[in-house]
Amino acid sequence: MNEELEIGHWGEEWQRFMRENYPTETEELANTTRFDELALEVDNEAWELRQLLRSQYAKGNPRPTSFEQIAEWENTLGFIVDREILEHVVQHYRE
Repeated sequence: MNEELEIGHWGEEWQRFMRENYPTETEELANTTRFDELALEVDNEAWELRQLLRSQYAKGNPRPTSFEQIAEWENTLGFIVDREILEHVVQHYRE
C-alpha cells in the first residue's frame, strides 16, 4: 500500500481482486503508480456509493429505536451496502 495515497479498505479490496483475477495485468500495473491511483479512485467511488445506499436504505427502512432492532437494522444495512459496493465498484477490471 502506498502510504502517501492512503488507500482505504475498498481500494485494498480492489487491489486484492485484481491480483487474484488478473495477475499478469496487475504485475504490470503494480510497477507504476497507476495501480495505487486506481485503488484510490475505487475507494473514493465506493465511499460515495456507500453514502448514497445508506441514505436510500434509511428512507425506505426507518431506523428502529430498540437496541436489538437497531443492531439487526445495522447488520442488514451493512450486508446490503457491502454487497452492492463489491458488485458495482470493487470487482471490476480497471487499467
